[in-house]
Amino acid sequence: MTSAEWNDMPLMSRLSNISGEVKRCVDSRKNFLDGLAQKDYSEFYFHKVADLIELTFTQDARNRKPEFVDELKELQRFLDGEASAAYILRYWEQFTAGVQ
Repeated sequence: MTSAEWNDMPLMSRLSNISGEVKRCVDSRKNFLDGLAQKDYSEFYFHKVADLIELTFTQDARNRKPEFVDELKELQRFLDGEASAAYILRYWEQFTAGVQ
């Protein structure tokens, strides 16, 4: 997907997609730590989330960028073992509630 295609999507759709990547990041780390996966791809998903946040808030809702940068820092805290998966996902659920 190009940045133009991404930015043509409604903001809530983009946030829902970012939320999905956050979930994949959390799941990848948990599955690796629980021995359910041989590789941990959480860093890949973390960087994808960071890129999508940057892409989203360069044009739309610039005033909300600090909020999402803070949430990215919280995701890093999860990867560092300082925050729980439930804590991270609780914030992002608002963007996927009701999305099928």
